[in-house]
Amino acid sequence: MFNNSSTEASSSKEKIAPVFEITSAHIAETEGKKYVVYTLQIRHVTGVDDSRPAILERRYTDFYNLYTALKKDYPDEMISVMFPKKVLIGNFDNKVISLRSTGFESLLRHVLIDSKLRNSNALLYFLQDIELNVVKNYLKEKDFILAAPLLENNFRLLNKVYTDRSPPVILALCRLLGCCISMPGSPGAEKWADLALHRYEGVCDSDLLELYLPLLQVCNKIWWQTGRNRELLEMRLQNLKQQGIKFNETIHLLEAVDALETKLSSIS
Repeated sequence: MFNNSSTEASSSKEKIAPVFEITSAHIAETEGKKYVVYTLQIRHVTGVDDSRPAILERRYTDFYNLYTALKKDYPDEMISVMFPKKVLIGNFDNKVISLRSTGFESLLRHVLIDSKLRNSNALLYFLQDIELNVVKNYLKEKDFILAAPLLENNFRLLNKVYTDRSPPVILALCRLLGCCISMPGSPGAEKWADLALHRYEGVCDSDLLELYLPLLQVCNKIWWQTGRNRELLEMRLQNLKQQGIKFNETIHLLEAVDALETKLSSIS
């Protein structure tokens, strides 16, 4: 399980839980097998409603796997949660779909207001692993144009659920930036680089700092390409090197993200 407490130095307040709403459902078919796909919209509700909701599509099995994993790891926290039962017939009936949608929303609402459940590996897996597997194949094939919108949606989604400087959010942001800088002339690279630098101003997690040097290298390159003053970035790089921090200057930001993600998953 990842820990938010050491990475969100700038705010002592708990982030307000987002709203998970199933906005639609449709029947899909894979290899002759039909199933229902539920579309989740994840947004914040404040004085001004969230204009950039994130979208997620999941099947009954995905919700069930989330429920069973949480019930196994956190039985006390899940004792009051009722999950929609499987049915032998009627899976595609509108009433069944509607009742299941309500049950899924109730499950997610319960998970998001409990800090243990919210910070569980099971929830993080539910939120991103399906899309990340697709994205990693795109990145392997160097199809950055297809990967970028999925990565942006992933970042916006996680940024609504977790604190701004939590490991999942920082990893998602740096992976998005790494994808953008791999596309020459990408309009999003500078925007995401600025945001990543800002987020790192409050990071004190020693593991996340492993990405800081690759991030500074990326920003230094972007600033040079756009004619921005690089003096502060170069000073930060020099100071870190003088502190004896080892850094492979040839490593790509995407490679650094993958390496850190593997490290964090092995100790969770």
